[in-house]
Amino acid sequence: MADAVNDGEMHIDDDKALAIEATEVVKEIAYAVKFVQISTALPSDKNLIYINITTKENRSICVELSLQGFRVVGSHFNEVNPQCFSQYYETIYSLLDSQSSEYRSTFFETLSKKLLNLRRHSDEDTSDDQMDTK
Repeated sequence: MADAVNDGEMHIDDDKALAIEATEVVKEIAYAVKFVQISTALPSDKNLIYINITTKENRSICVELSLQGFRVVGSHFNEVNPQCFSQYYETIYSLLDSQSSEYRSTFFETLSKKLLNLRRHSDEDTSDDQMDTK
């Protein structure tokens, strides 16, 4: 996956970088959409990969991931339709934020739960510390 270089640092092989990013995108957004999968029907290469997504609103979109970023290119899985092309987004999160209000809601709900859990753990740690000192 990564190639070692003389300075001891690890570098991702440029030919695989986009594929790795697409795989990570699928994992990262799965909780906030109904379906997400890298397209196996459309051609991909080191510069271009397609991702099929069904939003929580049951809207299907085909997203292009390229060196320019993410953009919607179709309103059906495995569809590249110039009439559907959207602007490029730097992240999948900003693209989904513009395409799905339910994504936005799910994102904020999940974030709130994580913050509450952190607070609970922090409160528990504080009370444990107080009991230890008595």
